[in-house]
Amino acid sequence: MIITIGREHGSNGHLIASALGKELGFRCLDKEIVDRAAEDSSFNKAILASYDEKRISPYISSAPHYMGMGEGFRLSTQIAAAQFDAIRNLAEEGDSIFVGRCADYVLRSRKDLLRVFIMAPVEFRVRTMMERQGLTEDQARRLIKQVDKDRSSYYKYYTDQAWGDIDNYDLCINSAITGIDGAVMAIAGVVRSLKREA
Repeated sequence: MIITIGREHGSNGHLIASALGKELGFRCLDKEIVDRAAEDSSFNKAILASYDEKRISPYISSAPHYMGMGEGFRLSTQIAAAQFDAIRNLAEEGDSIFVGRCADYVLRSRKDLLRVFIMAPVEFRVRTMMERQGLTEDQARRLIKQVDKDRSSYYKYYTDQAWGDIDNYDLCINSAITGIDGAVMAIAGVVRSLKREA
């Protein structure tokens, strides 16, 4: 079974993914995707991390979506391709949870895929980032806006779809209502139900 988790910044998506992995006995793959891409490609981790889920400039002519890596593709596209190849390879190795990086789109042809999106109201996310990183309210708002803009641009560029659009997911969860534990139990319940039906 493969679970992909998209998340708004400050919605506790990574913490939910990590706790879900422990609940289900699945590997949780977030920065590990970057590590694997570095192992399997000619890029080092520092370069991969610097382009990780970053906004794509609108002034660079774009392909409508990821179609593979070849001559003429600019560096960011080659790095994304390395990450997407890593995601595919990791998915073949067993039950896994993938956090971000267009994994829901990259793995869309799999029959064992559950696509989840974690969201929360801005005020909740601002409080979360203020507490987690010791930011002022203005700093937290700016950070959330920037990270979400980066993720949205990255997703749109490589999938030609809208990040956070409910049509792209099987399950959407408001973590401000469920909390981390409630989100984990909701997703785990769906996974167990799907496994019983399989």
